Amino acid sequence: MSTRLHACPPEDSSRLLAELRGALPRSDHGVLLPGLLRSELSPEDAGREPLLAFARQTLSGPEPLAATSVSTWARAAAERLLPRLAARAPDAPWRLHVLRVGDPASQPGARRCKLIEAALLDELKERRRRVLRARVPDPLAPRRPDEAIAQVALATHEAGWLSFTDGDEARRLRRVLSRFPGGACEAPEDRRPPARAYRKLLETELRWGRHIAPGETCVDLGASPGSWSWVALQRGARVTAVDRSSLRTDLMQHPSLAFVRGDAFRWLPDAPVDWLLCDVVAEPLRSVELLSRWLLSRLCRRFVLTIKFKGDAGDSVLRDLATLLAGAGTEHVVRRLDSNGNEVTAWGERGETGGPEPQVDC
Repeated sequence: MSTRLHACPPEDSSRLLAELRGALPRSDHGVLLPGLLRSELSPEDAGREPLLAFARQTLSGPEPLAATSVSTWARAAAERLLPRLAARAPDAPWRLHVLRVGDPASQPGARRCKLIEAALLDELKERRRRVLRARVPDPLAPRRPDEAIAQVALATHEAGWLSFTDGDEARRLRRVLSRFPGGACEAPEDRRPPARAYRKLLETELRWGRHIAPGETCVDLGASPGSWSWVALQRGARVTAVDRSSLRTDLMQHPSLAFVRGDAFRWLPDAPVDWLLCDVVAEPLRSVELLSRWLLSRLCRRFVLTIKFKGDAGDSVLRDLATLLAGAGTEHVVRRLDSNGNEVTAWGERGETGGPEPQVDC
């Protein structure tokens, strides 16, 4: 059996455990530490492409590491990493993440991770300089299909794991293996939008590596007071906002915005649009049904949609969402964003016949 570790906020451990048991039912899953779950995968489940909303980061094939100082951490990690990096093509890209996992009360500080990362890069430079030329230092850089991710995960000052994910395994895990260290991606603050909900759309754009483009058409369902419409208008898009309540006055007067006073769950466009945006407050199943109608009718090319929960109720609807997205032929991600409350966000793109494969990142 192969092993994976899944990191999440400690308060999400039970929800992630339930999600793992539903997504990978032939495997053994358990909570290793608060905020860190272990999966012992059956051969059948190891070949699946998991979709896990509550996993912030995934480590495949974790190897235990133990060290007492920054320098010994760097040497131990370099010993494990160098054979893997040396076996790849000289220009094959890879990323290095040094992160904290597990119980926050036992984790080292962020500064220790930065010191270990710097010392590890020095070790690699001294032993085999060429492997550093292919490293991707910017987490915002789009992920290439041949990219690997090396992760050094510290649970305490002296114990943790090393994970190196490459090739077919990296492609299988593309929806749960974030190119951001620890899966953390903070959207920038901005006081101009009508409400803080704008952060969810900005964070999705950053994770996806794709922004709404000038001239594209967007429908914002349940738009009031207008934070997501504001983002799209800032990008130069043409926006149709649908809600029973008006948006903020300046948005209502924007020349690129058309406002429709109506029911977000009933309204449909006359022609397909580039983007479906939806942050409406609704029962989880209603939001999935709304997305299903749009995708199966091919009314949008791309989508960003929030699924909102009340307590833990409604988590099971994520299985319905996964079935819909797989059946609709989309490349997609579902994740609890750093900007989300008790909700998750789904985003993705519908493939076009004869066109390039959609690229969706997390």
